[in-house]
Amino acid sequence: MKNAMMKIDHDPNLSDDERKVLVRSLRKLEHMNQYIFNTVHMKKIYGDVFVERFFSSLDVQRE
Repeated sequence: MKNAMMKIDHDPNLSDDERKVLVRSLRKLEHMNQYIFNTVHMKKIYGDVFVERFFSSLDVQRE
């Protein structure tokens, strides 16, 4: 989680609003060992670019 937060802090392509939403989303996951993401729903709300940044900050692979 710390690595994801550092990536977000140092990403020059993120706006302040995007950074706040990403950090808020990651903090919700902080104490969870596992989580299933509804990526279709996330894309409807935040858009494709945001969802890609979110998962790239986590360094996870999606199917």
